[in-house]
Amino acid sequence: MAVGGAGATQEYIITALLQLLHKKAFSQISVTELCRKAGVSRMSFYRYFESREDVLKKWCAQITDKFVAESGIHYRTDTLKQYFTTLFTHVLQYREMSFILRKNGLLWIVKDDIDRVFFETYRGVYDEYKMSFITGGIFNAYTLWIENGLRETPEELAFQLSEILEK
Repeated sequence: MAVGGAGATQEYIITALLQLLHKKAFSQISVTELCRKAGVSRMSFYRYFESREDVLKKWCAQITDKFVAESGIHYRTDTLKQYFTTLFTHVLQYREMSFILRKNGLLWIVKDDIDRVFFETYRGVYDEYKMSFITGGIFNAYTLWIENGLRETPEELAFQLSEILEK
């Protein structure tokens, strides 16, 4: 069993799942295999996560929260082009996992996280329809960008999206 506190155990599980996803489909990864790879017991797994999807949600939330804190990105104060350039430059760093999540039908985890952060940040600033419209548009642009093999640079994509929204 892995040695360390709660944070370390969660990180072992997250790292193990990401490693396994590079080798096989999500549907082929069992909790037992994941625990064996992480060096933790099933009891430890279920102490921190309800499902394998929860592991990916935790991973995605960690990345997103760190990005928001470090980038200073803000939908209201940045120009649309700056906002989208910063966002899609960040996303580009995780292109391999984006492709893996798409292949496994798990991009909804990214959508849920976009919603989580945007709704937490802008509740009371925008109404729920506007927030849903914005997050849905960002997610759909991200999905199409992934499906198209990231053929545009983040700057090109940001320019296209800002042009649409500024018209």
